[in-house]
Amino acid sequence: MKRVKRYTTILFAAILFSTQAIYIPTGQAQEAITVVDQGWDATFRDNLIFTLTAESEAEIVEVELFYQVVGQIATSRNAADFTPGTSVEAKFVIDQTDPSNYSPPGTELLYWWKIVDTAGNELKTEKETLLYLDTRYTWQTLENERLTLFWYNGDESFGQSLFDRANEALDTLENDVGAAIENPIKIFIYGGHSDLLGALRTSAQEWTGGVAFTEYGVVVIGIDPRQLDWGLNAMTHEMTHLVIHQKTNNPFGDLPRWLDEGIAVYNENQDELDDDFRAIFEQAVENNELMTLRTLSSPFPADPLQANLAYGQSGAVVRYIINTYGTEAMANLLDIFSEGALYDEALEQALGVNTDTLDNEFRASVGLPPLPGTETGAASVDEDAAPAPAEIELSEAEQNSESAVAEVADDEAVSIDGAQSEASGAAVESERTRSPFGLSCLPGLIPLFLVGVVVARRGWGWSRGGA
Repeated sequence: MKRVKRYTTILFAAILFSTQAIYIPTGQAQEAITVVDQGWDATFRDNLIFTLTAESEAEIVEVELFYQVVGQIATSRNAADFTPGTSVEAKFVIDQTDPSNYSPPGTELLYWWKIVDTAGNELKTEKETLLYLDTRYTWQTLENERLTLFWYNGDESFGQSLFDRANEALDTLENDVGAAIENPIKIFIYGGHSDLLGALRTSAQEWTGGVAFTEYGVVVIGIDPRQLDWGLNAMTHEMTHLVIHQKTNNPFGDLPRWLDEGIAVYNENQDELDDDFRAIFEQAVENNELMTLRTLSSPFPADPLQANLAYGQSGAVVRYIINTYGTEAMANLLDIFSEGALYDEALEQALGVNTDTLDNEFRASVGLPPLPGTETGAASVDEDAAPAPAEIELSEAEQNSESAVAEVADDEAVSIDGAQSEASGAAVESERTRSPFGLSCLPGLIPLFLVGVVVARRGWGWSRGGA
């Protein structure tokens, strides 16, 4: 059941689920540490301040704050600022002006304290939850068990239209692709382009129109109520990325880019490509200038026209798979990828073809000959038939963007209606976010983990894919 309500900055301060902590003594000495008060305060994009007042019969010499994003494993451990004594006031500040500490609106944090005194007493508070919101605006909401939509500009019918489209996108993904939502999603609709940029990383591109923060379960889009049609498509695209990420997330690797973006494009319009994608795709077919699927497995080109072709072709390939092999095969393909399969390995298990064979099947469906050198299944790429400037332009884009949030970088890229893009000065992107507030993701364990994966794969006889 959905409902409409308003969030105020006062309510934001009350989102903390409880202010009374439950304390668990872990030392052998008599419990002597008492927490008098604790809390937090946030100024969006400025700072997030945690405070604690504690007393003990012995001198308190250690106060640490632990926190993690809800749903993530990484935990940040931080020494608080305080003066040792039998009564202390401790504080830890997360500087939100530091780009490495960025976290989007809608982030949920778990946090708890650890306190130690010279008598050997150690006290840990129970985990508390806070919701980090953009308090510059008074939010209206619509929600059900699957998602919550936040918006402040536009009337109730505007919010209802976006809410309905988001739910339709979830239904289509479940019915046509076999990808059902696993965790609730938060969607924040900013009333315009400038408002949106004020909520993103300082390194966000000027043309950015929206971001899917897949690791946080958050979508952030800038939609002027006068541009609802574009907003509906952007909503569908970003929702798709979040759900597909939930379904296929694994420690071994991501989907090939053509599949990830192709499903998002397909979900925007299941019957045909949108006008801008369709025009450039049909021209590429006519001139035999389609890219290869192996090229499209990597980040898309930086050139806007080539990027639009990449999106359009990816959407057409996904439509071909669903129409030819069926929705069950597509769902099976995503299930296999969720286990960490390599590109060719997953395609062969789900569809019985590798990347090149699928590429040639698709080319035949639009009246094009096979790729040279692949008629017998050999894995090769014809550079003349499939120009791939993406690698050159990608490196330039990455050099120009510290966090690589551009559509050609390591994040999931998203395209939008070209005419609308020119009108609003915004495109849409999505990103696989880094650890929140500069969290450490246990980098020391990664090399050992990767060695174990390689040894395991060799021992099990896994074949290498073509990506």
